[in-house]
Amino acid sequence: MANTYNKDVSAFKKWLPIKTWLGKQSGPANGPASIAVACDQVNRAVNSGFVYQRDGLSDVWYTPEQFVKFKGGDCEDFSIYKMHKLVQMGVKPSQMEMVICIDKKSREYHAVLRVFSGNYQYILDNQTVMVMNKDSYNARYSPIYAIGAPGWRACSA
Repeated sequence: MANTYNKDVSAFKKWLPIKTWLGKQSGPANGPASIAVACDQVNRAVNSGFVYQRDGLSDVWYTPEQFVKFKGGDCEDFSIYKMHKLVQMGVKPSQMEMVICIDKKSREYHAVLRVFSGNYQYILDNQTVMVMNKDSYNARYSPIYAIGAPGWRACSA
């Protein structure tokens, strides 16, 4: 995580309820035996267990409870719910960020979950069951900004 986070997230109104929720979460102290395995399990289970639903102009970011209630959501909602599941498995919130990006092929805005483990990055995307690495992510997406427990930051590849 090379860039410094700005702790002031007040401009990100949709993130504020998620930040509050995230602050109340905890998981096992030791964390998962393998972050790679945890990321793969969560990405596959969430992508296959829930339905992508575009929320239109309102673009609400669901809490995990809302995501389950509505049986899915859009890409931000998938990312937030995956963050929730990984926290339950012991991944620290500070190791994760939701990245808002542009899909280079479709030219549409998108969101993915990025999980840091040492020098490695795991990218969890609702559009694929395979967990991506940094290189495959950068080939497909142009990151704009990231937001997570530490705050937000502008992104570079």
